[in-house]
Amino acid sequence: MEKKKIAVFGGTFHPIHNGHLALAKHAADALHIDEVLFVIDRIPPHKELAEGATDAERLDILRLSVQVDPRFRAETMELEREGKSYTVDTLRELAEREQGAELFFFMGSDMLKSFHTWRMPEQIAKLATLVCTIRTGQSGGEQDAAETIRQTYGANVILLDEVSPLSSTLVRERIYRAEPITGLVPDAAAHYIYSHGCYMPPEIRSCYERLRSELKPSRMEHTAYVVETAIGLAARFGVDPVKARIASLLHDCAKSFPDEKLLPYADTVPPVLPILHAAAGAAYARTAYGIDDPDVLNAIRLHTTGDSGMTALDKVVYLADMTEQSRSYEGVKEIRRADTLDEMMRLALLRSICYIKEKGGDVHPATLRALNDLGGKMERYGEKETLQICEILYDKKANDILALHIGDKTIIADWFVIASGTSVTHVRALCDELEEKAADLGLEIKRKEGYEDARWIVLDFGFTLVHIFHPEERAYYNIERLWEGDDNMIRYPISDK
Repeated sequence: MEKKKIAVFGGTFHPIHNGHLALAKHAADALHIDEVLFVIDRIPPHKELAEGATDAERLDILRLSVQVDPRFRAETMELEREGKSYTVDTLRELAEREQGAELFFFMGSDMLKSFHTWRMPEQIAKLATLVCTIRTGQSGGEQDAAETIRQTYGANVILLDEVSPLSSTLVRERIYRAEPITGLVPDAAAHYIYSHGCYMPPEIRSCYERLRSELKPSRMEHTAYVVETAIGLAARFGVDPVKARIASLLHDCAKSFPDEKLLPYADTVPPVLPILHAAAGAAYARTAYGIDDPDVLNAIRLHTTGDSGMTALDKVVYLADMTEQSRSYEGVKEIRRADTLDEMMRLALLRSICYIKEKGGDVHPATLRALNDLGGKMERYGEKETLQICEILYDKKANDILALHIGDKTIIADWFVIASGTSVTHVRALCDELEEKAADLGLEIKRKEGYEDARWIVLDFGFTLVHIFHPEERAYYNIERLWEGDDNMIRYPISDK
């Protein structure tokens, strides 16, 4: 029976990255290794450990990262050991634990050249085969160093070409500067980093700590995805990444506020509670988190509604909230694929408006302003059903039937249907007919007014307000004059236009 082959890959993994994982896979494939142990250091003997993550966080990131290959496993023996971590102690402990296994030790070019300075190099040479990866662009000398080690210590040394020049230092620097790390670390590791604020400036870390004490875990998970998405969008569209990071981090900082604490921020009647945390969050970010940058505060304020005059930063935060990777609603992939920031915004606003209307809610005027500002027009939501209402009225002999699309002008409704009866009796009959046939169309009448007098009956279907007039009242009030225009008016039947 062949011996089990176990490789030791030691390091601070501060953090582990895809270069480490590619190297381990390349070596494991080439040498037919059964198991690769990523042995994480606590106190490396040859260098000071950079700040940015705790030992527990480094280990969590490592454990998430090694899940990409069933041969990989995180090993904590050095992290649990008192004092400095020495390779010879690790290999001795592993040889005792895995008796009969053939051990390999992965190292870089610099480690190979300094091997003679290690503690008990002759013992290391007896315990494991040394596997060195040669970094592209290095000064060379690996072959000579390997031959010296073979002759001096009787070691078995294998040289392999490096797969990736990526370094932990580069990953840390990019995280600190709010630059994307997509493709540099596994997705699960990136999400952990953005969930905990690892390797970020101290003031950002402190924001994370406070947020975790104020928000539910599910809200923090969403926030982490929004931060990651905002940083990616900022890089893609040339927006200040530092501002995008803090605005996206704090965009939901008031999400846990009770209703009574949100109501003072309402600017519509009735108040739209689900969006008030944005305005409240801007105020809270200033008072509780010490954010005084007006650009950041405005981006937080607009992340639920948008508005006219949005800056690129405002759009990035709005879109990050709508398109972060856990979002799976219909149309989100189309938004993500859009070529420009404004096209992404237009599609996102349209999707938001349609969703609100499907749920029977009122679209905030600021959202309509944002869409109009981009030159976009809302699709005529409910047009099919509105024309079906017109058909029922027409079949019942209603006069002068007019459908007005008003969805991009007001939050009252998407459509007005205006029609006339010939008498009070006829007006009631038209109302009765609509009530009777509405259910067959899957429509619900939410409100009915004016039936007793039957001079002006209003039926509210949510997306459509139907006005059935006595001819005298219609001529007197003439409400269509307030809304009609060349591009939003349909006279029914359409063939008679």
